Amino acid sequence: MKYSMPAIVGAVLAASMSFTGIARADSANGAFYYQYLGPYTTLSLGSAPSTAPVVTPDATFTASSNALGTLFNFQLTGTGVAGDWDLYNFVTYGGDTVTGINGTSGAGTDNINNGVFVFTGSEALTTGVTYEITHDDGMILYLNNGSGWFTAINAPGATASEISDFMVPTTGTYSYELIYAEVNGGPAVLTSDNFGVTPEPSTLVLLGTGLLGMAFALFRRNKTAGLALR
Repeated sequence: MKYSMPAIVGAVLAASMSFTGIARADSANGAFYYQYLGPYTTLSLGSAPSTAPVVTPDATFTASSNALGTLFNFQLTGTGVAGDWDLYNFVTYGGDTVTGINGTSGAGTDNINNGVFVFTGSEALTTGVTYEITHDDGMILYLNNGSGWFTAINAPGATASEISDFMVPTTGTYSYELIYAEVNGGPAVLTSDNFGVTPEPSTLVLLGTGLLGMAFALFRRNKTAGLALR
C-alpha cells in the first residue's frame, strides 16, 4: 500500500500530538485543614517529612492541570477575612480540574483564613533551572528524589505576596510536600510558573526534526517500493 507524503507527515504528527497530550497532565493531592493553628508533627507522616498538621483534614481533593508548570495557580482576590471565601474557588481559580470537593456545599465552601494546605505529588525537575513559587503567607516545600527529604523552601510568616525560588542538585523525578498556611485574611496567593518540566526550545527543535526525518524516510521507502513493482 502506498501513502502520500502529506498523509505520512500527518500520521506522524498526529501520533506525536497524542503523546504530548498525555505527557502534559499534571496533578497534586491536596488536604485542607480548616482554621488549623497547630500543633504540627516532628516525625515523618508516611513517606513525607513533616511539619504537617496532626489531625484529620477537613477536606481532601485532587487538583490537575493540562499545562505543565501551572498546577499551582490558586488565588482569592478579595481582602480581609471575608475575602478568603471559599476553598473551591481558591483551588479552581487558575482553571484546574478539582475532584473531591465542590463549590456548593461542605468543605468546598469553607473560608480558608487560618487554614493550612498540604499538597503532595511528584514532578520531573531539572538541575540548573530556577523554580519559582509565589505565595502571600507561610510556605514550606520539601523534596525527595529517592535520596532522602530536604527542605527546598522555608518561608514562614510572609504577610504580602512574595516569590520564593529553589534549584535541585540533580535532574530527576522528585516527590514533594508543599505546606501553605493562609493567614491574615485575603488576598490568598499560591502560584507557580515553572514547577514541572517544560520542554526547552532546543528539545522541541530536535523532536520536530526527528519526526520530519521519520516521515521523509517512510516516504522514500514507500516510493522505492512502488518503483520496484513497476
